[in-house]
Amino acid sequence: MSVSISLVALALGYKIFADAHKEKEGIKLLGQIIGVVVMIAALLSVVCGTAKCMKRLDGSMMSKSNCAMTAKTICPMHAAEEPSK
Repeated sequence: MSVSISLVALALGYKIFADAHKEKEGIKLLGQIIGVVVMIAALLSVVCGTAKCMKRLDGSMMSKSNCAMTAKTICPMHAAEEPSK
């Protein structure tokens, strides 16, 4: 879900950047800067989401140490067990 939202934000950033090209010089620069910042943030969000997903898949899926959840919560892979303290 967050990847799709990030891709929508990427498209919005590009639209802002492209529409700013038609404006006067002062607003043009501001629009281009805002568009680039939105596109960079969206791309970083996609990269971080992908890295987070890859980290979850690294190693054994049944291992508690590779579970993305913190030690204070119950890991979805071990729902019947109590969290380690």
